[in-house]
Amino acid sequence: MRVHPPSPSLQRVAFVGEPTFEPHVPVQAAWAEVRFFPVTAGQWEPALDAAQVWGANATLVFRPQDLTPEQVARVPGSMRIGVIPAPLFSAEEIERLSRTSGPDAQGFRWLTYLETPTSPELARLPLLQTLPLPVDTARCPTGPRLEVRRMLVADWASPSPEALDDLRKLGPVDVLSSHATPQEVSQALEKAGTLVYASRDLMGRFDPLPLLAMAHGLLVIADTVFAGEWNIEPEDEFLYRPDGQWARSLDEVFRMPVSFRAVRIRAWQKMREAFDASACFQRVLHDAHLFADPVAHLASLTPTRPPVAVPVAVESTGARAPEASAPEALGAEKLTRPSRTLAAVPN
Repeated sequence: MRVHPPSPSLQRVAFVGEPTFEPHVPVQAAWAEVRFFPVTAGQWEPALDAAQVWGANATLVFRPQDLTPEQVARVPGSMRIGVIPAPLFSAEEIERLSRTSGPDAQGFRWLTYLETPTSPELARLPLLQTLPLPVDTARCPTGPRLEVRRMLVADWASPSPEALDDLRKLGPVDVLSSHATPQEVSQALEKAGTLVYASRDLMGRFDPLPLLAMAHGLLVIADTVFAGEWNIEPEDEFLYRPDGQWARSLDEVFRMPVSFRAVRIRAWQKMREAFDASACFQRVLHDAHLFADPVAHLASLTPTRPPVAVPVAVESTGARAPEASAPEALGAEKLTRPSRTLAAVPN
């Protein structure tokens, strides 16, 4: 897969957003030069100007609904895409996006959304594809760790106090603060073996922690499921249990960790196959150029080779020179064959 337009050098792809989105941007990619420009204290102009100075050919912006039309006009690159990482409910934000995105707008050519739109207002937006917030799996090099008994609980997705007390009887429990920095979240995931998650909504819609946990090799136990179109299957890639059964389930996990090894491995591999940031954003840019100008993009994917001169056979009255033999195949037996000239000589 190659991103249009073709270039002798790699395209420069900028990602702009709040620092919390940095773990979802590839550190490096084989298909482009990538760089993240953080937005601090809601100040978009410095980040957009830095991306412009860097010379971005394409720019992906997290939470495009936060930009004013004037700020959208400053987004650099010939391809500008807005990444909507959480559900939209505000009519004002949807209206702003409808004015700053689309083929005729001087702003975002496309938008991505984390799930299939369910409202006519969302369906009218120039949505390119369904894109849950991906994970830069290159930052999660370690695989599942079966022997780790430490459990991780997020304070915004914590079980009941009674269930939490039962968990602490089984092993150490770390409570992750909602104010934790991306570095602190990563450190907590690297120390834990299991994420215990309670939610009244589908996992991943408002919170990327479950996907990050699976990418780090943790076993996820939750009282809810993921969105159906994400294809993350309960019992195959995470354990779906009500919080009243968590202590019993974790006791089984700790006593027989090998029994759930396949669940951990499948989840860890699913993040690399379907949710890897480098692969996901390469696919986004490929589709963005393809649907914006199919003819030009398909032409860019056709290998350009110089025409090969076809030799013209000329009959000669004289004897022909012996034909050059083809390169010998590796491992083939060597056969001695007479040339046409020698074969024509009578015995």
